[in-house]
Amino acid sequence: MEEEVQEKKKTKRWKKWLKYSYLTVLYLLAALGGFIVCLYIAVEFKLTNVEGAIDIKNRYFSDIADKYGDELIKDGAANPKEEILVFQKIGIIAKYRPANAKSIMEAYLTDRNLVTANRMIDAFALMLKDNQNFTSELSKVGSQTEYNTESVYEWSNYTVWKQFSQALVKDKKAIDSVSRLTGVESRTIIVCVIAEQLRMFNSGREKFKQYVYPYARLILPTNRGYGVSGILEHTALRIENTLFKPNDPFYPGDYFKKIINIRDSFPDRVVDTIRAHRHKTIQRLIQGGDHYYSYLYTALLLRQFQSHWESKGFTLANRPEVLGTLFNLGYQKSKPKKDPQVGGSTFKVGDKKYTFGGICFEFYYSGELQKEFPITGRGFIPVKELEVINKPLIERINKRIKEAEKKGEEAAKKRQLAEKKTTENI
Repeated sequence: MEEEVQEKKKTKRWKKWLKYSYLTVLYLLAALGGFIVCLYIAVEFKLTNVEGAIDIKNRYFSDIADKYGDELIKDGAANPKEEILVFQKIGIIAKYRPANAKSIMEAYLTDRNLVTANRMIDAFALMLKDNQNFTSELSKVGSQTEYNTESVYEWSNYTVWKQFSQALVKDKKAIDSVSRLTGVESRTIIVCVIAEQLRMFNSGREKFKQYVYPYARLILPTNRGYGVSGILEHTALRIENTLFKPNDPFYPGDYFKKIINIRDSFPDRVVDTIRAHRHKTIQRLIQGGDHYYSYLYTALLLRQFQSHWESKGFTLANRPEVLGTLFNLGYQKSKPKKDPQVGGSTFKVGDKKYTFGGICFEFYYSGELQKEFPITGRGFIPVKELEVINKPLIERINKRIKEAEKKGEEAAKKRQLAEKKTTENI
């Protein structure tokens, strides 16, 4: 009996829960339907519309949109005057909002689109239109009728420099190869070559016109030095000998004697009776083509100077002017100290007087050939690092050296046999 009563109570509770659940869902659906109907009525009779307004800068927006027509060449490279104006405006913006100046410059350098850059500048100017100092400075841009498009580095404004640059870029592969082997930055290597070549712009004017200007080649001096960097005979021989003398104060380390084949010779380059040209070392320096050995000996000399200074607690890394001075004056002038003097031989390019070390400094930081030979911030890569990254390369070089030695020995034996037969026949 009690079980039947309990069962009826459970059934009653379940029906009650079902009823209220049903009614709840029904009321919710009814409420949702009512909300949708009300929303429809509100939209239909535009009760939800928010009153709009014309932006107070509307006139400026229109001006910016219509300001630059087809008459403005978009490419900055083809419109240098307009590009100068853009740079001047960005410079003014940098005084007030450096972050925005950076953004505009980065956007411009992406594709050098003058229209985009000018519109970005105008948009910025619109934000600061109430700043009288800013608007005054910006309005003065373009008031000049002429602009100085020449570089502050006068030597780079000569046509012959442009020709010389092309010749140097042709040797990029050889220069970068030497840089990888020696750990001397490519740009650091070429500062000495450039200083030597610039020095000959006047002193070897006729030779320059004969070789460099029409053919975009580098001058190979033979009266003062050898190779494109004009290394003197005794300096070249000492560079080589120092690689095999551990007790020499300029000894750069065991690694460097492994990267040069001192048996390489180019007797076909000798077309005269000059005694120095019989040296294999000199033959390597006067070799034509990509002037690989000229750059190699230049880099090795710079590396030896760095080693000398490092042994005394100093460094020549990122000091192109000091390296250039030492390269020009020689081993005897290498005296490590905190404040080394910069100078060297003096010469003129055009009407301006330069020192060898000074011209090295100017080129290094001039931005010229920066794309091809960038400033890396690492003038010299540590020897231990070179030994690791160049291990496969050194193995290949050593293999070639051994093969050359073997061929040399075989050739020597053949000569001895030939001489012996000749003697016997006599």
